[in-house]
Amino acid sequence: MTLSAPPPGPPPGPVPAPASDPAAPALDAAAARRYRTVTRQALGRPEPDRADAGPLAAFVLTHPLAERTVAGLAAGHGPYSLLHLAQEIELHAPLRPGAALEARAELLGARVEAKGTRLALRTRLTGRGTGTALADLTTHVLLAGVSAVEPRGALRTAPAPRQEAPGSKVTRPVAVDREWIARYGEAAGDLNPVHLLPAAAREAGFPDVIAHGMALVAVAVEEIAERYAGGHADRIRALGARFAHPALPGPGTLLELTPPAAPPGHGDTVLFTVRSRDSTAVKGGWARLAPAAGGHR
Repeated sequence: MTLSAPPPGPPPGPVPAPASDPAAPALDAAAARRYRTVTRQALGRPEPDRADAGPLAAFVLTHPLAERTVAGLAAGHGPYSLLHLAQEIELHAPLRPGAALEARAELLGARVEAKGTRLALRTRLTGRGTGTALADLTTHVLLAGVSAVEPRGALRTAPAPRQEAPGSKVTRPVAVDREWIARYGEAAGDLNPVHLLPAAAREAGFPDVIAHGMALVAVAVEEIAERYAGGHADRIRALGARFAHPALPGPGTLLELTPPAAPPGHGDTVLFTVRSRDSTAVKGGWARLAPAAGGHR
């Protein structure tokens, strides 16, 4: 994908029908563990001692369908660059290894902006045959260079929950280098050249390869699980984040966490921010924890 100006696109078409994947990939426990292990390497933490999948597994499982859906919407509009703006995930039930799954994606909204077309896409992961909702994901992206999409729907992002009684802020360095970015891309199945090839990144307008935005969110999830959920990644039931600036390899990436105050009853949400050098890479981050006793809600 490039940032070169595309030729005029075709006239706006009808609202696209929801796309579906009736045989979405089943959760592979070994692959989910490998994903978490690679993520934790950026924190200097060992591989997880539990087999929890956590909320990022839902993103990895549904990402191929979401990517195909966005590519279909952009088809015929010339060269474009895809920018991930925000992500929200809510788990309704645990993701079990080997369970038969289905995925369905639908366009929630589209709006032409100065740099291209902004889209909001909802992807739902369900049990195959049962229809039980397992996860809902809302993805906001910008198709830079596409300006012929008919405006429709809504583009609202979920605001970060307020903390009535914030606890002490924690800051943790994150080791982001080219090798780790490549390992994460392989584990997540996201091999976009801007994350892997310096030449492709420069062509897209970046000085070097950039870290995946969801890699930084995954790092936050792992640290939150370790510090505030007893290492149980599956206690993180919902999260949201906005991607404000690319994170480059090299020193200077910091994760900031703000938990609720320690006494019970002060909240169940941890706020997070990721800073890269002098810029905020991930802002408005939040993760909601389930009670230690378990049970989705």
